[in-house]
Amino acid sequence: VVFIHGGPGGGCTVGNRCFFDPELYRIILIDQRGAGRSTPTADLTDNTTWHLVDDLETLRETLKIEKWMCFGGSWGSTLALVYAIKHPERVTELVLRGIFLMKREELDFFFQEGTSMIFPDAYQAYSQHIPEAERGSLIDAYYKRLTSEDKETREAAAKHWTTWEMSTSYLKPNVEYIEKGDDSEFAAAFARIETHYFVNLGWLPTPNYILESIDKIRHIPTFFTHGRYDVVCPFKSAFDLSKVG
Repeated sequence: VVFIHGGPGGGCTVGNRCFFDPELYRIILIDQRGAGRSTPTADLTDNTTWHLVDDLETLRETLKIEKWMCFGGSWGSTLALVYAIKHPERVTELVLRGIFLMKREELDFFFQEGTSMIFPDAYQAYSQHIPEAERGSLIDAYYKRLTSEDKETREAAAKHWTTWEMSTSYLKPNVEYIEKGDDSEFAAAFARIETHYFVNLGWLPTPNYILESIDKIRHIPTFFTHGRYDVVCPFKSAFDLSKVG
């Protein structure tokens, strides 16, 4: 089984192994480009969905694995689905949670208007970091700052972006998670890579690419779960995926 982490830019942790019995599974964790222990940290060069798909395939070939289960949540579900669409013959099962389809409506709900109605306190700090004239597209405004030549500008934007997402990722506030915004190295990778992917809509060829390509993976046993009250990845994405499957 290959564990595909979220973000993009989140990286893996030792706890990610705990979903699997090591007596039954060969457990493989990979830090995607620029994330976790991959170097250079937070680098955006040659860092797209398709580079990551190729990295997974290179890893599989290098480890001499004929087929594997793909396990991922949030952005990890996106990458697992796209990898399976490109290499369906290499996937035994898909086990996913928190479905994210890299659609504009999902991004708008979380980063612009939607989650803001549920977490107005956290949203205030996140949105007010950007001048009012630029708030029409907060993702674009943050990306501009996260790719700035000025280190202080990048670090401040990374802190606010990361704190926003970590503040909204649990039903009850998780202080340890929220404090990741204060970890400048983690926040830089997380925020820079996320905005890089989101402003480009993951470089997917069409706005509804995953659902339109479902016939290529319909034969693969697939299991997914999604919290109805998930405000980062709206439940509708899982509902839409279940309808086409």
